Amino acid sequence: MGLEKRGFCGSWPNYRTPCTSSEGRLCDIFQDLRLLNESFWSVGFELRELSPGTLSLVQIPEAHCCSGKAKEKEAAKILHCLLTHHRCIVSVDLNDELLKRHQQMISGALRKCVSLRKLKLCMPGYATKASLRIVSRLPQFSQVQEVVLCGVPVDRRSAQGLSTFLADTRSLTTFNMADLYIGNENATVIMQGLKQNATITTLSVNTDLMCRKLSEGCSMLSGYLRVNKTLRTLSVKSSFRNSLSDLDVITGPLCHNTTLSELNLIGMNLDLCNYGLITGMLGKNQTLKRFHMVDCFHDDYSIDTNPGVRAFRDGSSPFHMWLVALAENEALEELTLDLSWIEPDDCDPLFKALARHASLRKVTIHNIGDNCVARSCRAIRDTGVRERFLVAKHHVSEDSVVELPECRELSSVGVDYSNSERECELLNNALLLLATCNHVKSVSIRMREASFKGSVSSLIVAYINNTTALRELDLSFIHQACTAFEPKQALLQALSNNKTIRRLSIDGTSFDEAETEMLTNMMLSSRTLRDVSLPNDYHSVLSLTRMLSTEISKNLSLLRIDVGPFDARCVGDKFAIADVARRNATLVMRAAHFVTGTRHKFCAAAAERVQLSPGLVMKVQELESIDEEEAVSRIKRSLKDIVSLDDFMRLAGVVKDTVSCHRRDDGQKQLSDLNFDCLLHIRQYLNLDDILNSK
Repeated sequence: MGLEKRGFCGSWPNYRTPCTSSEGRLCDIFQDLRLLNESFWSVGFELRELSPGTLSLVQIPEAHCCSGKAKEKEAAKILHCLLTHHRCIVSVDLNDELLKRHQQMISGALRKCVSLRKLKLCMPGYATKASLRIVSRLPQFSQVQEVVLCGVPVDRRSAQGLSTFLADTRSLTTFNMADLYIGNENATVIMQGLKQNATITTLSVNTDLMCRKLSEGCSMLSGYLRVNKTLRTLSVKSSFRNSLSDLDVITGPLCHNTTLSELNLIGMNLDLCNYGLITGMLGKNQTLKRFHMVDCFHDDYSIDTNPGVRAFRDGSSPFHMWLVALAENEALEELTLDLSWIEPDDCDPLFKALARHASLRKVTIHNIGDNCVARSCRAIRDTGVRERFLVAKHHVSEDSVVELPECRELSSVGVDYSNSERECELLNNALLLLATCNHVKSVSIRMREASFKGSVSSLIVAYINNTTALRELDLSFIHQACTAFEPKQALLQALSNNKTIRRLSIDGTSFDEAETEMLTNMMLSSRTLRDVSLPNDYHSVLSLTRMLSTEISKNLSLLRIDVGPFDARCVGDKFAIADVARRNATLVMRAAHFVTGTRHKFCAAAAERVQLSPGLVMKVQELESIDEEEAVSRIKRSLKDIVSLDDFMRLAGVVKDTVSCHRRDDGQKQLSDLNFDCLLHIRQYLNLDDILNSK
C-alpha cells in the first residue's frame, strides 16, 4: 500500500482545535492519533501515550520511510499546532531531519508550550545549523524538566547556551549528556554552568569529562560532585569500549558526598586500579543505596601501562577488595557486579559476604566464568537468602553445559556452537539438557542454518512443544549460501502450540509463502506473545506485512512487532501493524495505572479489555517492583472494583457515589434491585467504553 497525499487513508485530522484534556478526561485529539501518526510516521516519529492522558512525540527509526520536503513540512506544521494548542503534549523527540528546514518555527512552539516536560535531541553527530541553534536556544525552554542530548555537536556558541541553561534553569531535574561528545574547551564551558546548577537530581555523563587531558574540566567535575547537595542519581558511560577511565575523578569526591543515592557505571573497562578506587569509595561512602556496574568488564592486561595497577599487584585482587568494601559499607541496598575476574575458590566467601551485608536486598551478577558458574550457584543456595540474588544471562560452553541442570539459579542462557566442527553434536547435548531445566525462562540459540535438520531441528521443536517454563526465545541462524535447508513448518507449528513464550525473536533466515502464513496465524492467534522480532529478510517482509495488517487489529496482546527491513511497497501495511502495537501498549499502560491506583474511567476501561494479559502483568511488575505472583494478585483485586453496580457506575461517571432509584408505583424491579448474578449477566454485554462521556 503506497502513501497518499493526505496519509495512508486519505483523511485529515483536526489538530487545530483547543485542548480539552482535564483530570480523568482525555483530550479529543486522542481520537485522531492514528491519522496524526500517519504524518509523523513518514518522517520517523510517532505520538504515544506513555502516561495516562498525556502524549509524547518519540523517534521511531524503523518508521522512517518516504521523507521528503513536503512530508517534513506537513509534520512540522502539525507539531507546531500541537505544541501551541495542546497542553496534553508533554514530551518531544527531535532530530536534524525535522529541524533543518523548520527549526525557527519548532523552536518558537517549544518555547510557548507550557506543558512541555521533556526534550530529547537526537542529532547526526556532525554540526549543522539547525542542531547548533537548537542547543544554543535551550535557555529559552525554561519549563523543561528533562533534557536528553544524543550525538548533538557542540561549538563554542552552543556550549555557552547550554552552560547558561544549566546555570539559570529552575525546573530541570534530569539531564542526560551520556552520548554527547565534547571538545576540550567546550567541556569546560559546560561544566561552568553545571557547577552553578541547583536543580538537577539525575545526571548522565560520559568519560569524555574524565579525561586527564581536560585537567580543568576534571577538576570542575570533581568539585561539583564533592559539594553538590541536589544530585541523587549519577550515571557515567564509557565513551570508548576499550579505554580505561580515570575513575578517581568521581570516586574521590564521592567518598565525601552525603546526598547521592545511586551510581551507575556503564560499559567500563576496569583494571585493578579502578577496582581499588570503586571499592575504596564504597567503603567510605555510607549514603549510597544503589551501585550498578552495567556492561562492564575486567581488564587484566593493563599491568604495564597503568602504574596504579602495578601498585596493586602485590597480593591484591578484586576479590579481596570487595570483601573489605562489603565489611566496611553499611548502606548499600542494591548492587550489580561484574564477576568475570572471580576464581573458583572465591565463590563461597564472596557470596557469604554479600549475604551477611545487613542492608543489601538485591544483588545482580554478570559475567560469571565457565569454571565458576556451578560453584557460584551452589554458593548462592548455601547463603539461605537465594531470593536476593539474580544471575544474568550466561552463555554455556561445551564444558559448562553439563552443569546446567544443577545451576537452578540460571534463568537465562545462551547457546552458541556455530564455530565448532562438532556443532550438531554439541547442540544435541545442550538441547537434551535444556529440556530438563524448568528453571530456565529465557533461551537464545545461535546456529548455522544448515545445522537446522535431523536431530537438532527435532530437539528444538520438541523443546518448544513441551516446555511450560520458557518465556523468551531467540533463534539466530547464520545463513550460508548454496545450502539447502529443511522446511520450517514443524518449528512454526511448535511455536503455535506453545502457550508460555512471551518474547520471540527469529533472525537470519527466510520463510516461503506457506511458512509465512503459518507465522502470521501464530501471531494473530496467540494470547501470550507480547514482543515479536522477525527476520531482516526482504523476501518475507512483503507477504508477512500484507497478511498481518488485514487481521492484526483483533489482537490485544502484541505490544511490539518488528517485521523486518523497510520496503516502500509495504509502508501502509507496516504502519497498520505498528499502530496496533501502539494501541495495545497504551491499553496495557492505562490498565497498569488503574491497578496501581489511578481511578480514571479510561484506565478502568483498558483494564476491562486486557484483563490478565502477560503484558499487563509485566507492566504492573515494572511499576510496583514486585514479582509475577503478586502482580497477578493485585490485578485480580483491582478488577473486582469494576464488578459491583455502584463501582461500575461511579467509574463510568454516571453517579458520584452510589446508584439509587425511585420506587415505581407498579412495584417493578429497578436497576438497583438487581442481584449480583443478574448484574454479571448484563455486564457481559456492557463495558465501560459503551458509556458515553458527559459533555
